[in-house]
Amino acid sequence: MYPKQIDALDRRCYMGRALTFNPSNRRKTGRTGPNYDPRFALHQRQPRASKLDQRQRLLCRVDRAFAEALKSRVASPARFAAFLEGVALYVDFERPCARCGGIKRRTRDRSCYGCHLARSGANFERMKAGLSPVVSHNQDSLSDMRMRERSERNGKSEERNFSGLIAKCWPTGRLEVTFPDGYNEPDMSKLGYDGIKLAIADFPQLVLALAWAGWTIPG
Repeated sequence: MYPKQIDALDRRCYMGRALTFNPSNRRKTGRTGPNYDPRFALHQRQPRASKLDQRQRLLCRVDRAFAEALKSRVASPARFAAFLEGVALYVDFERPCARCGGIKRRTRDRSCYGCHLARSGANFERMKAGLSPVVSHNQDSLSDMRMRERSERNGKSEERNFSGLIAKCWPTGRLEVTFPDGYNEPDMSKLGYDGIKLAIADFPQLVLALAWAGWTIPG
């Protein structure tokens, strides 16, 4: 008799049965739809771009086929690169937020990062006042955001020099740039698409700084 702690999938291995995928099982288990890929049946997780999570990141690291399938479903290369590196946000010049005009988006679900911070800040003030938050948050994401903000207040950042142009990446995703002429821009995202294109025309090395920071380069 096999040990009780072995789950249903392991029992079949233990009893020497071949593990084969039967397409007819899709209807029985609810695994239907045009995007269902039987190659990943044993992962018990399909590559889904709507919400990228840690489980999918781990699968990408151990299964190249899963990584390629997920990459093909993520429209933004910048989002997928940020996801693999575990970065909470990426920059999208082509689709600014309709509400605030921001170009930073959350890697997890493509929602506006600026609006997310605003909601979180408002809820934090409500909780201090003894009121319940308007929007519930995942405790891990909230803790991560607070940790990043604390690190930024403590001055923690990464800095690199590109031919006289100094780029500084902060934990919250803010990109600060000091140009060769001495002008300092604390947050490059506030320049907007047109402003960044003009800055690139004057200082071509800004392209290298944006790529280093993981931003998509304006076309």
